[in-house]
Amino acid sequence: MPRKERIEYPGAIYHIISRGNYRKPLFTLHGSGTAFEEALFEVADRCRWRIFAYVIMNNHYHVAVETPEANLVAGMKWLQGTFATRFNRLHQEQGHVFQGRYKSILVEEGRPLLGLINYIHLNPARAGLVSIDDLRRYPLSSYAHYWKRQRPACLDRAAVLALAGLPDSTEGMRSYEALLASVDEANPRKRADLHNLYTRGWFLGSKEAKRELITKLMKLHPKAAWSGRSRRELNEELWDQFVRDELRRAQKSEEDILRDPKGARWKVDIARSLRRQFTAGNRWIAQRLHMGHPTRVSLALRSP
Repeated sequence: MPRKERIEYPGAIYHIISRGNYRKPLFTLHGSGTAFEEALFEVADRCRWRIFAYVIMNNHYHVAVETPEANLVAGMKWLQGTFATRFNRLHQEQGHVFQGRYKSILVEEGRPLLGLINYIHLNPARAGLVSIDDLRRYPLSSYAHYWKRQRPACLDRAAVLALAGLPDSTEGMRSYEALLASVDEANPRKRADLHNLYTRGWFLGSKEAKRELITKLMKLHPKAAWSGRSRRELNEELWDQFVRDELRRAQKSEEDILRDPKGARWKVDIARSLRRQFTAGNRWIAQRLHMGHPTRVSLALRSP
């Protein structure tokens, strides 16, 4: 089965997650964490990436990054390949360094991005590696660098603080430190919810932003071979946009969908167009157009 295609476009913001392939902690081996951090800064310079936040844990890492150019795949190939070569040479190992494919979740700018940045910065405290008061002392994190006068050019502290409504200054960092302490979650169940929110799915943001993005992606990549949940959501948004356009053309409304008969001629016409132009199934069409059981759609489409 072919791998699903990565979603790339200029200005995309991602939450990237990858886990080490070794049973022992990958990044706590001598020099490995620092080596990966250096490779991350290198690829950011090469690809003009803007990094909002990152953290390197014992055996995995998180990065919140913007790609001004559509070059996530090329950059990640260089990053993980270069680090793997350096790691194997340093530790006299062989084989794969990372466990499977990295995960890349698209992120809406604004509050969703700020929430993700906070989640990434708080990872060492939530893992019990440092206390919330000592968070800035965890070295393998953008948070530690944001306290320094000299920082890698790829790290955008100003943008992070601006998202929180804070000035790009030491005083702003003190306020941000207080913000992190206030949003840190001690409840295990809520922590699990946060984990699911920031590490599952293919998009982090509002329903409106997701709809706009899907419409944009369908125009940019109409033949993309995405699969799984992202493919289903992309398809369904495309079909839904088509239905909304057809409703306007027929001078109908969402209320008409519920009010008019299940077998109304105008519904059948839209259903027939959906099946002719797209791969929408009878079940989805029946639910969207309020046509009853999917077999009703099938029968209606066969009628002259």
